[in-house]
Amino acid sequence: MKTIKSRIAGGAIALAIAGALAIVPATAASANTGSTGKGCTAHVYGSGGYATCIGKIQTMLNGIAYSRGSVYGGYQLAVDNSFGANTKTNVVRFQRYLSLSADGVVGPKTWYQLCRYAGTRSFNLSTAHAKQKAAWNAAYDAGCYVDVPVGPAGIKVISKY
Repeated sequence: MKTIKSRIAGGAIALAIAGALAIVPATAASANTGSTGKGCTAHVYGSGGYATCIGKIQTMLNGIAYSRGSVYGGYQLAVDNSFGANTKTNVVRFQRYLSLSADGVVGPKTWYQLCRYAGTRSFNLSTAHAKQKAAWNAAYDAGCYVDVPVGPAGIKVISKY
């Protein structure tokens, strides 16, 4: 006969295992799954920074602004790898559009949304504008999950990492 202590301990272990399994992230099984947390998406970028990854952010914002800029006030940026005032303004406008904390800093939540928007299948179609295709490629290079058209209506999610 098991003691009460051993039953409690066994139950606690079972709950811990169940809890751990509940927080394991889902695999990329659907479109627009966001960032991988690797590559550029593993870092936070803000005013005054200079990096190739900031150029990826600028390119992604340009593609998104081409498609949706009139909705949220996004505009075309010079891709200079420098996180200056114009880049910050565009990031803030994008964050406000998505009801994120509009601090002008590209952290995990903003990366997730940049990846979702720039990594969409419509940006990778042969009919997409050059700015959209550049944004999709930047999203892929930055460490986003991106959509690839498969067949007439299918989507496959891929990442560089």
